[in-house]
Amino acid sequence: MEREAPRIGIINDLHYDGRYQALNRLYESVALLNQGRADRLVVMGDLVDADSEMNAERLLREVAALCASFRGAVRYMPGNHDLDHLSKPMFFQALDHPDTKPTFYLEENGVALVGIDGNFSPDGTEYDHGNFRWEEAFVPGGQLEWLEGRLAAARDPVVLFSHQRIDVPGRYSVGNHAAVREVIRRSGKVKAVFQGHRHADDLQQIDGTTYYTLGAHKDGAGPAMVHLDSRGIRLDRDFQPLELS
Repeated sequence: MEREAPRIGIINDLHYDGRYQALNRLYESVALLNQGRADRLVVMGDLVDADSEMNAERLLREVAALCASFRGAVRYMPGNHDLDHLSKPMFFQALDHPDTKPTFYLEENGVALVGIDGNFSPDGTEYDHGNFRWEEAFVPGGQLEWLEGRLAAARDPVVLFSHQRIDVPGRYSVGNHAAVREVIRRSGKVKAVFQGHRHADDLQQIDGTTYYTLGAHKDGAGPAMVHLDSRGIRLDRDFQPLELS
């Protein structure tokens, strides 16, 4: 019997600053994903806009409290704004996910979900308490080796998540985007890449992989739902179907 295709919910670029309108919007998005029977939620970076370490931790706790109402597993990814006043371990601690890493490899009914972390400076320094220029994101060599190994071992299809863009050059992309895409191309397994950071929807097809940039939750974009099965990938953006492959 064929296993039911997993449904992956995505919310990105919340930029929550404590305003009740933003909390209401997040509550409605999580409720909608529950209604759509999403199996897993990926919160894809830039959860908060804070003005201090204490403020950042408080805002993240509030986000986590609402995301706790999601009925499946939640995976958080840091964005550059989340690290303006925190380190990556502090980010996950505030979300009550203390043993979590920014990169991940998960399997859902035979589909591999891979998350990469572009929150590094070109010299390999991790983003930490604002010690960075957000326009200079980078995926270090050790992580590229990890990604190559994971893709080699992954089952097909693979879906990859990145806060920063890796499809095209620009301020919102990692500086070595071409090197990341080359690892993806050589694997021949990555069917779709989901990205945030830019705050505007965009769709690119490169070397057989679909790169979809999601508009920001902060700007009123609702959650996305990704359906994965042997026939391909379907994305419901604000629950309007769009065939990707």
